[in-house]
Amino acid sequence: MATRLDKLHARRIDPSLFTVKLLNESWRSIQQSESVKYVVGAMQPIDPDYTANTFAQGDRVKNQLEKTLSPACEYEYQGSTTNDTHIKAASDIDLLVLTGKYWGIQPPQVPTSPYKGDPIQDMVTLRSDAEKILRGAFPAATIDTSGSKSISLAGGSLTRKVDVVPANWLQTVKYTETKEKFHRGVEVFDSHSKIRIANTPFLHNQWIEYQDRQTQGGLRKAARLLKSLKYDSEGIELSSYDLVSIAFNIPAASINRPKGDELPILNACHEYVTLLSQNPTLRDSINVPDGHRKVFAAGHATAKGLEQLKAELDKLSMDVLRENQRSFRKLSEARVAY
Repeated sequence: MATRLDKLHARRIDPSLFTVKLLNESWRSIQQSESVKYVVGAMQPIDPDYTANTFAQGDRVKNQLEKTLSPACEYEYQGSTTNDTHIKAASDIDLLVLTGKYWGIQPPQVPTSPYKGDPIQDMVTLRSDAEKILRGAFPAATIDTSGSKSISLAGGSLTRKVDVVPANWLQTVKYTETKEKFHRGVEVFDSHSKIRIANTPFLHNQWIEYQDRQTQGGLRKAARLLKSLKYDSEGIELSSYDLVSIAFNIPAASINRPKGDELPILNACHEYVTLLSQNPTLRDSINVPDGHRKVFAAGHATAKGLEQLKAELDKLSMDVLRENQRSFRKLSEARVAY
């Protein structure tokens, strides 16, 4: 049966690429126990060559859509690959396809020249047209249209899964005031319920970047660790987005650690998740990075999922301490050279 470390090793290497420099895999050679290797390895960024290939596969899909869809359409990427919290060499990527026919206006703003068309029908048509183009351009790929928000492509000549997401721009109040792109929102089309769902993925990324700089890279390390535990345990009912949001709320001082201090970051994650499980008031108060909702809002993160995360952190922390009794007694004081 594959161990946590086996799973980590397997997903951080893409055997289809032979020329990768593996700049972020030096942790593999450290002389430490398996659990320590797992902690250190889980926190490292995916090699930039792998990430570049993910964007290259997204660009292949984008280029095919650009050839046929309206020239007024725009394209943007969103998701964990864009903010460097992805944990797999062969990561998926989301490609937003933004109609050029109209954009949404965030209240209390009002449009100066209201759109006279049917935005929902426009989205239905955009999704249908995109699907036809993709089926013709990637005949050997598996194309899944069952998802309400995206058309998923995988296989064939594509070495990454690409999710094509029909949407329109959303002019937020802050974007109108500042003209900063990270304040610009999108409205993603839900093809099942025929509604558009507001989202601010660029503001999310901006806050991840800001907090990561404040913590010497500690935020992204904590986020990657929590996501790795979900992936390797297959028993944590929290979304990757909510795991990153939990990491974002860990007090900055406790994860503001230099290279080599990954074990104190594990300790900080463990202590904070334990505190959330014990303190419902605190748990119900924390927000996702862009502030548009609570982390533990209805339909999102749950106390059950949090307990599952805590159980995995309990196990990992105990394994590290048990395997290294002669080296250190507290995770908060442990350091790893690599």
